[in-house]
Amino acid sequence: MKSVLLLCFALFALCSQAYAPFTHKFYLSNTTIEFNAETRVLEITSKIFTDDLEHAIEAQCYRYNSLYPQTPEVFELVKKYIGDKISLQVGGRSVVLNFLGYSVDNDMTTLFIEGNYFDPNQVVVNNTILLDLYSDQQNIVEVRWNGQSKREYFTKDKTQFQFIP
Repeated sequence: MKSVLLLCFALFALCSQAYAPFTHKFYLSNTTIEFNAETRVLEITSKIFTDDLEHAIEAQCYRYNSLYPQTPEVFELVKKYIGDKISLQVGGRSVVLNFLGYSVDNDMTTLFIEGNYFDPNQVVVNNTILLDLYSDQQNIVEVRWNGQSKREYFTKDKTQFQFIP
């Protein structure tokens, strides 16, 4: 009887682990900023672990909000969070960013943002996504313009990057 109980406990523990939510041991976001001369639009995509973004929004508005299914309320919360965490200046002028939406694919969320296009002579990027939530958070930002590309890593100690094409 004792061995049956031990076997049941072991199976329960194994099944619990199989259904435990995915957790990751590193904190990373990846943002691409592309100056599209053809469409005259500044295109930004940012990939973030879904659970991290949910925790950040929860910390900002003091209640849990799942990113899926998408609702108008959650859309506005994500828009506000990203608007507070990413900003750009081109040639000394602030770029107005328009949050278009997001898609959730398993454990990753991709954010879609547009901005008005300027012929860049100097681009200053500020990115503080999740930096107030995780001390070891890293945000990779790649700026692309006219065949040139520059990648930079943002951390708690480095939240700004200057790109001069």
